[in-house]
Amino acid sequence: MAESDLESESLTDLEETFDRASKYLQTSVSELDSGQLLALYGLYKQATVGPCDIPRPNWYQVQAKHKWEAWKNLGDMSRETAMANYINGIERINPLWEGEEAKAETSKWFVFSKLSYDSVKLNDEDKTFLDWIKEGNEAKVREFVSGEPALVNTPDEEGMHPIHWAADRGYLGILDCLIKNGANVNSRDQYGQTALHYVVSCDHVDVVKYLLSIGAQSNIPDNDGVTPKEIANEQIAALL
Repeated sequence: MAESDLESESLTDLEETFDRASKYLQTSVSELDSGQLLALYGLYKQATVGPCDIPRPNWYQVQAKHKWEAWKNLGDMSRETAMANYINGIERINPLWEGEEAKAETSKWFVFSKLSYDSVKLNDEDKTFLDWIKEGNEAKVREFVSGEPALVNTPDEEGMHPIHWAADRGYLGILDCLIKNGANVNSRDQYGQTALHYVVSCDHVDVVKYLLSIGAQSNIPDNDGVTPKEIANEQIAALL
């Protein structure tokens, strides 16, 4: 076998292990502190995108700034090194992660918000529109929307819209506020998932009923071709 073939095979193995490690993190993220999450976030972005290629967030975007710094500080680290360091980071957290990841493979759907690496505590004056949505503070959400209505359809740097965050948390009042102020009920995130995908996967029955009542489409597939109905439990599937 030629040297280039060996390198290609080695890289494929690394990529596969990295992919499994990132999936494992989805099941254990709630057990990690903000420092661990930010370090893994930076390595994940370096491995999947390459060196940081986006401008520094504004000073008031505290969470985004922490995440940007974790990525930017890796400089020109190669994607292969970033993948290897990411895997090593997971192994330091749990040396037995591979066995546990295999057991969790059958459960694809999870509360996406746990993967946001947003565990950094903020003062109220530093919180953004999305921060208030994540906290479920309906009064603050309405205050922001009244001042800047366009926020309801503005995605974050990960491609999630405000409606996705509210759906993920099951915040019916906030969802109603967003929709009544122009949010697209069928907005898709970077994975092609709609708000209905989120509430179905999280078993928010009352929110499922609400979204269906205002025109949420249950037949929209995500990027993997999966519709909300295909991930619904029996009770919710009957509604869809």
